[in-house]
Amino acid sequence: MATNNKNAKAPIVMDVNNWEREWVKALSSYMDVKPLPVNGKIFVTGMGGSGIVGEVLKHITNKDIIFSKLPIRERPKWVLAISYSGNTTETMYTAKRMRKHGAKVIAITSGGRLAKAADAVVKLPEGMLPRDAFPYILSASLAIIGCKKELKEAIKAVKSTSLAPARNIVGRIDGRTPVIYSSGWMVAAAKRFKQQLNENAKMFAFFSKMPDSFHNDIEPFFWSGKTRFIPIIIGNGYLAHKTSKFLPGAFHIKAKKTNRVLEVVGSIYLLDYVSFKLAEKKGVDRIGIPGINQGRAVISGLKSFHNKVG
Repeated sequence: MATNNKNAKAPIVMDVNNWEREWVKALSSYMDVKPLPVNGKIFVTGMGGSGIVGEVLKHITNKDIIFSKLPIRERPKWVLAISYSGNTTETMYTAKRMRKHGAKVIAITSGGRLAKAADAVVKLPEGMLPRDAFPYILSASLAIIGCKKELKEAIKAVKSTSLAPARNIVGRIDGRTPVIYSSGWMVAAAKRFKQQLNENAKMFAFFSKMPDSFHNDIEPFFWSGKTRFIPIIIGNGYLAHKTSKFLPGAFHIKAKKTNRVLEVVGSIYLLDYVSFKLAEKKGVDRIGIPGINQGRAVISGLKSFHNKVG
């Protein structure tokens, strides 16, 4: 169960000491939600930790998912707008633009302006850190678009994924700068890991998609000798296997070979835990995000988002 800080104003945070129970509870929260009659293309939009759910949905469901952080030219009937706060400038802008062109907007949010601007709302628990709300957001999103089978598989992924490898992963990364590589459906897990290292452990971490990375950013690893940078390969596929063999100093994090839901959700579950443990080891304030808050203030202050965002 999510536990509250003694300070009444502090956010509700995930309890790392009851990690499996926290995730199972979160993923089970929307099992009884009645799905909407969603069909055809579904456009999913969101930023940061909310937006990564769109990438997960694209890879673990059989739905025709289009994911973008900003409006698209296509005119899908349904838009799944994800913003934990409900006030994310980019998501609000995108949802309004797509609704103007006839789309039905489903908001996955804890409140804010987005809830008022949507045709349907799935309410998230209030008071959480947005990044900690990931399993709730995933549960709500899968339930409302009619993917209960995948939701059950996600719960199974958590129960079948061991946290034992976390200690070794923490040891390999601590004091280094991870450059994370992945491909295929594991890209969502890799991007999420990068985000969690940045926000929770306050670490520089970078992500690059294979095979694009083969044409540029892997080269320094062959020339730098001893370096603080460490290549992290995530996934079970051909590219992950081969890259882990030829890339100097590569550390390969594999998922149990099962299916896409179990591999992606199980990896996110494990790697989120790793980011918590790295934060603990480094003794940093996992909750505070002064830089991100200032960035959000800049974006929200734009008078003309469409014209000035570039």
